[in-house]
Amino acid sequence: MSAEILSFETGLPAEHAEDEPALVVDVEGYEGPLDLLLALARQQKVDLAKISILALADQYLVFIEAARKLRLELAADYLVMAAWLAYLKSRLLLPEPPEAEGPSAEDLATALANRLRRLEQIREASNRLMTRPQLRRDIFPRGQPEQIAQVKHQRWTATLYALLTAYATQRQQRVLATVHLAKR
Repeated sequence: MSAEILSFETGLPAEHAEDEPALVVDVEGYEGPLDLLLALARQQKVDLAKISILALADQYLVFIEAARKLRLELAADYLVMAAWLAYLKSRLLLPEPPEAEGPSAEDLATALANRLRRLEQIREASNRLMTRPQLRRDIFPRGQPEQIAQVKHQRWTATLYALLTAYATQRQQRVLATVHLAKR
């Protein structure tokens, strides 16, 4: 049986190294990789009522013991997938509450995928910022900096009343300052 590894968020084939171990689950209604089981369970192509969570947990613990020395991140990914399967099965077995107390499992999965996508964008932005050329390490300033020319434009604003008042004040000072009396 050839099984391809599917991505947790999208359900599409994911990048997987050939030397990494894969968690192959063998429970009553399914035999194959855990991520494929999760994708099929989300699409409701596998009957979750027939899958034993206890058998799944036992197989996961055996896998963890074998993969502990290789890659802890891979074991953490499989733990998240197994937790989602347990959550989906608990939603199937428990009676539906009269009104929804919280968001649905699909909404939670979408929110988690959005947060992970946002975290990846933040990491990429921080990496771009850290790899930019830095002053005095990669780029050096010029020896003689140029002066910045400042051009000032004066703007005159006045009303007609202000102009007439100023003219009248100047005219009165000239008239009163010089008095000429004609000789008789």
